[in-house]
Amino acid sequence: MSRQQGLPAMGRGWIKIAASLMIGAALVVVAADHPRADHPARTAAPEAVVADATERAAVIAAIGRQLAALARDDAAGAFAMAAPAIQARFGTPDRFLRMVRHAYPAVIRPVQVDYGPAWRLADGRFVQRAMLQTREGGVVMAVYTLELVEGDHRITGCFLFDTPAEAV
Repeated sequence: MSRQQGLPAMGRGWIKIAASLMIGAALVVVAADHPRADHPARTAAPEAVVADATERAAVIAAIGRQLAALARDDAAGAFAMAAPAIQARFGTPDRFLRMVRHAYPAVIRPVQVDYGPAWRLADGRFVQRAMLQTREGGVVMAVYTLELVEGDHRITGCFLFDTPAEAV
């Protein structure tokens, strides 16, 4: 099977197991990075349940809109999918796009994106795993965090994890 047709079944299974473990680690990172020291997430990882099909579709659509904007070099479109706190941190769409190009090259024009399950956290945020096949042939696991802003899912963070070569 060619890399462009997808990951071999054995690699996908291993990656799913690793992804589950890394999601837990990412949730701890999200909790540890919360700006309010008195927030309950500082002391315990938030509880999560598998998102229903409608929630998962909305989360994937939001991530897909940002990936599509990044593929078009549409700074304003990609910036629009970021949560207000991220927008405040970077100030302008151009600064945001420069940061993404520098720190998150795997999300710029991936060859293929495979989404796993989505989780809804007790505080209303969402977590979505995506396997990104890069143009160079590598596979990177992205763990996105999202929040609802006036009824729309907006991206609050993205954590990238390299996958071992033998998993591909």
